[in-house]
Amino acid sequence: MQLAHRDMRRSRVLVAAAGLFLGLLLLWLRVAWLQVVEHGTYEARADRNQEQRVLLKPERGNLLDRRGRVMARDLLTYSISAAPREMANPRETARALAGILGRDARALEREFAAKPRFLWVARRLAPELGQKVEDLGARGVYLSPETRREDPLGNVAAEILGRTNLDNVGIDGLELQLDDELRGQPGWVTQLRDGHGRAHSLPHGMMRAAADGRSAVLTLDADLQAIVETHLAAAVDTLHARRGFALFLDPSTGEVLASVTVPHLPPGKARNWNFTDSFEPGSTFKIVVAGGVLEEGLARPDQVFEASATGVAMIVPGVFFHDTHHVARYRFFDAVRWSSNIVMGKLGLLLGAERLYRYATALGFGSLTGIEFPGEAGGKLRSPDHWSNRSTPTIAIGHEVAVTPLQLTLAYAAIANGGVLMRPTLVRELRDPSGATVRRFSPSAAQRVFSPSTCATLRGMLTAVVDSGTARAARIPGYAIAGKTGTAQKYDAAEHTYGKGLYVSSFAGFAPAEAPSLVGVVVIDEPRGKHYYGGDVAAPVFKRVITDLLGLPSAPLRGPASAVALRPPAPAPVTVPDLRLLPPRAAEQALAALSLHGRFNGEGPRVLAQAPPAGVAVERGARVDVWLAAGTDSSETTLPDLVGRTVRQAIRELNRREVLPRIVGHGLVVSQTPVAGTALPLTVPCVLHCEPRRASDVTAALAPRVPGVASSAVAATP
Repeated sequence: MQLAHRDMRRSRVLVAAAGLFLGLLLLWLRVAWLQVVEHGTYEARADRNQEQRVLLKPERGNLLDRRGRVMARDLLTYSISAAPREMANPRETARALAGILGRDARALEREFAAKPRFLWVARRLAPELGQKVEDLGARGVYLSPETRREDPLGNVAAEILGRTNLDNVGIDGLELQLDDELRGQPGWVTQLRDGHGRAHSLPHGMMRAAADGRSAVLTLDADLQAIVETHLAAAVDTLHARRGFALFLDPSTGEVLASVTVPHLPPGKARNWNFTDSFEPGSTFKIVVAGGVLEEGLARPDQVFEASATGVAMIVPGVFFHDTHHVARYRFFDAVRWSSNIVMGKLGLLLGAERLYRYATALGFGSLTGIEFPGEAGGKLRSPDHWSNRSTPTIAIGHEVAVTPLQLTLAYAAIANGGVLMRPTLVRELRDPSGATVRRFSPSAAQRVFSPSTCATLRGMLTAVVDSGTARAARIPGYAIAGKTGTAQKYDAAEHTYGKGLYVSSFAGFAPAEAPSLVGVVVIDEPRGKHYYGGDVAAPVFKRVITDLLGLPSAPLRGPASAVALRPPAPAPVTVPDLRLLPPRAAEQALAALSLHGRFNGEGPRVLAQAPPAGVAVERGARVDVWLAAGTDSSETTLPDLVGRTVRQAIRELNRREVLPRIVGHGLVVSQTPVAGTALPLTVPCVLHCEPRRASDVTAALAPRVPGVASSAVAATP
């Protein structure tokens, strides 16, 4: 009995020992698993719990004017956040913060009650206010350093400089355009976090330093920007105008020196109207027809043209132009001086639609200038194919065309610098954070438009406009200014006509007249009152700007005019004519009339192809390659019957016979003009009228055709 009991107790001990051993074995296996297999996972988790990566924000680059003065920079500010749940006494804390921040204490208490976990109390405070909050030492109140973009000039240059958002990212203007260069690259640093959640910097912790942004040296002049803004704002206020904008640049380089818009609209609504808006220029556009006529040798400055003693004359049938001054006749020189619509309209007809369009486009109207600024507009200038019988004289006096102030300023700059259209620019160079120049932008010319002699004559005319013409309000005794006034009625889209009493008044000019170093355009939109002519409302603004500049020791007008950055002068451009299907002699005469030289290849009675193609602008004296077609076969001396053919088949047949096709519609040919059987060669295109057809018609068109039967059958199909 005792032996059995002893054996049972021994068995229990062995079972307990085996269980204990098995548990220890499992424990050691688990420890081994964690230490060997899962070691990397838990080590990484521990690192994440103890370390944190803190973002290092870069400093945004500055925007500097052409003389190195700061126009936009980062300013250190502080933002205040609060966690009311952590506060010992939220009511007392709210009162203390309200006293520092100038807020209502009860309103702040209600905000604390509504958001007990977290809320922003104030953003982007000045450093001195941030220091007062720091000195308060209130529990649950947190101070965070932030940067705010500051413009030392205030709103004076706000529309062109643009702005940044709360994250200091550019969202419009030059801040947006240059954002990639200005914002830099963020960095990071690793910090150790203790059991209380406090962060500690590691002496040799991993980090990547932030790369501060580059600074941009702009072409703007801060002094000129401020002067223009002062006088433009005063004019808009005095005249009760809707708005005003002004642009000034260096005619030799195309560098924009000042761009001002008034009034200054709130963020999100403000636009730089000098680049983004267009208007009908009125008489300031007359330099296009005046320059074109002089360049083509169609009129002399002393040549007399008929005007009207009554101030009204019919330019084309059914179209009457009005002059403010009732004079029977003008010299060309005086027609510019007194801005005669009648004479300038007649000169437009003398120049012709094609050449007027060519000179207008050569001066940059109707297309983007390519300036480095978001949202640029291209204006509006239709091709002559879409002009009516009144369009040529009307466009010659600045209507039926829309331009931006930038385009108009560049056109006058071309006259000021001797005939070269410059590419506008807003940035001179980029600098790294140490101040070293990493990229420099050089002025560049787009093309030559007028010869130097033509520009010299135009400058004389525009000087007379200021001295004794319509822009006498811009005259400064002892200092020569050249310019032109413009007054255009505004089109009322709601009424589909020009609005009564709504005008856009402008002045475009440059100074000094004999060696221009500054060109500018001033536009007053919808001036109110009895004075609305450009010479009365816009020209005085230009005069006041120049007067103030002459009083500055470092004004843009002080130095001699710099040389224009361009290739050697070249003749004014001409448009290559369409020579196809012309006899060789007629083609040669057409080229000679435009001072172009033709090189004829092959033999034949007519021109088959040419290079450059028709419509391309080239310089006078350029060569045009012409290929002549071989003689036609005797069996192809009449126009074939093309009715029922596809467009491709018809064109192939016409090309074999050297007939120029003109397609109207699409599908199968249903009629042709001239009719089949007309003798070749033709001097006019063959017009093919086409309509879509059913599959059965296409099958019929491809089947063998009986002359006179298939054609009428196809034509009769509805």
